[in-house]
Amino acid sequence: MKPKILLINPALSGGLISGIFTVKVPLGLAYIAGYLEKKGYSPEILDCMAHYEHIKKVGEDKWRIGLPEEQIIKKIKELNPDIVGIACGYTVHEEDSMIVAKLIKKINKNILVVFGGAHTSANPSLVLKNPNVDIAVIGEGEITFSEIVKNLGDKKKLEKVKGIAYLDKNKKIKINPFSEYVKNLDDLPFPARHLLPMEKYLKHPQNAIANMRSPTTEIISSRGCPFNCIFCSIHTVWGKKWRARSAKNVVDEIEELHKKYSIKEFRFFDDNLTWDKKRMIELCKEIIKRKLDIRWDTPNGVAIATLNEEVLAKMKKSGYYKIVMGIESGSEKTLRFMRKPVSLEHARKIIGICNKLGIWTWSTFVIGFPNETREEIQKTIDFAKKAGLNFVTFYIAQPYPGTDLCEMYKKEGLLENGIMINSGVHETQYDTHYFKAKELRDLQKKAYSEFFKYRIISYLNPVKFYNEFLNRIKSWEDVVYVFRMVLNLVGREYSPIYKKK
Repeated sequence: MKPKILLINPALSGGLISGIFTVKVPLGLAYIAGYLEKKGYSPEILDCMAHYEHIKKVGEDKWRIGLPEEQIIKKIKELNPDIVGIACGYTVHEEDSMIVAKLIKKINKNILVVFGGAHTSANPSLVLKNPNVDIAVIGEGEITFSEIVKNLGDKKKLEKVKGIAYLDKNKKIKINPFSEYVKNLDDLPFPARHLLPMEKYLKHPQNAIANMRSPTTEIISSRGCPFNCIFCSIHTVWGKKWRARSAKNVVDEIEELHKKYSIKEFRFFDDNLTWDKKRMIELCKEIIKRKLDIRWDTPNGVAIATLNEEVLAKMKKSGYYKIVMGIESGSEKTLRFMRKPVSLEHARKIIGICNKLGIWTWSTFVIGFPNETREEIQKTIDFAKKAGLNFVTFYIAQPYPGTDLCEMYKKEGLLENGIMINSGVHETQYDTHYFKAKELRDLQKKAYSEFFKYRIISYLNPVKFYNEFLNRIKSWEDVVYVFRMVLNLVGREYSPIYKKK
C-alpha cells in the first residue's frame, strides 16, 4: 500500500503591509507533487495561504492570514497522512511552519514531518532543534522528497537518503551529502496546479492592483545563479550552476495555462532569467510564433549584463512590459563589497534603451551594510533619482542565515542578540557600525521621499516626461496600469485589499 502524502504551505503572520497578503501559487510544492505523481504516488496539497479571506489579529500590528488552525486539523485528520512536507522558505516565517508541525504531531506523533525551502536549506540544524520536525530537506526538493517517500518504511535506508538532515538515535544532527540537482529541467512535469484551488489565486485582489492584466500567475523557467552576492542565500536551494528549461517547454506551459485558465499575464520568478541571451531570444520568438496575446514581467529581477537593445526589443514584442533590475547600489565601492557584477554605466544604458522601447523600469537597491557610510548610501539615492527609473524599491541589508553577510555580522559583533526570527516585525532590527536600526529605517524613508520628489519635478520637463513616462501609454490598458501602480505606491493601507478586518 502506497503512503498517503500531504504537502502544506502554512498560513503566514506579520504586518499587513509586509507582503503576507501577496498570495502566490506555491510552485515548489506543486513541482514536488507533480514529480511524485510521475513516480506513481497520489499526493495532496493544502495551501493555507490560498484561503486569504481568513484574516485574524494575533498581536500588535501582527495579523495571521490563511486557513484557520481548526480547519488545518480537520484536513490532517481526514487524510491521516503517513508523511507531511511543510514549506519553510523564510526565516521570519519559521514559526508559522513550526505551528503546523506541532498540530500534526499532536494529532499523530507517528506522522513523519519533513521541512523544506530556502530557510530550511540554509539552517537545517536550527530547524531540527524543534522536536516536531523529523527531517530537513537541503536543496532541491523533487528527487530528495521522492526518495524519502520511497524509503518511508525502512529507517536505515531513510537515513541514507541524500540531501537531508535528521537527528540520529543519540539526538545528534546528521547532515547527509547533497543530492544531485535535476540536470534536465525539461524532464520535470509541470507543477501540479490541478491539486490547488487555482480559482482562488486567479481571483485574488492583488491581481487588480499590481499587474497590467488579470488573471496572472507565476512561472519558473530556470534554476540556479552563477553570481555570488554577499546578501543572497538562494544558492542553498538551487545551487550556483544555472540550469534552464528549453524555450519550447516553457512556452508549452504558458500556452497550457493561457488556454486552461485564461491567464493573461505571467510573472517569471527565475533568479536569472536572462543569463543566456540566445535562449532568451528563442523564448520570445516562441511566444510570438504561437501568437499568444499575453503580458509578462520579471519581479525577481534580471541580469542586465547580458541585455542589449536586440534582446530587449524581442522581449517587448513578446509581451514584456516591466523590467525589474537588481542594480542594488549607486556606489562602486558598495557594489564591490556586495560582489555584485553590475556596471553603473551599462545600467544607465539599459535604462535608456528600456525608456526608448517603452518598457517600464524598476530597480531594487540595498542600503545599510555593516561598513557603509552615509556618503555611500547617498550615492545610491542619487543614482536612483537620476538614472531615469520609473519605480524603485529600497531594501535595508539583512543578515539572512545562509548568506556570507550573516557570517560577517557574526564576526563583527553585530548579532549579539542573534538572528531576529519570528518577531513579526518586517522592518530592520539590526545596527551597523555607522547606524542604529532606527536611523537606517529613517534613511530608507528619506530615499523614497527624495526619489519621488525628484521624479515628479523632472517630469515637468516635457522631453523627460515623454521619454521616461508618456511613451509607454499606448492604450487604455496602459492608463489603467499606471493608476493601479500609483494606488499601490501611495500607500498600501489605502487599498481595499489591505483593510484590517
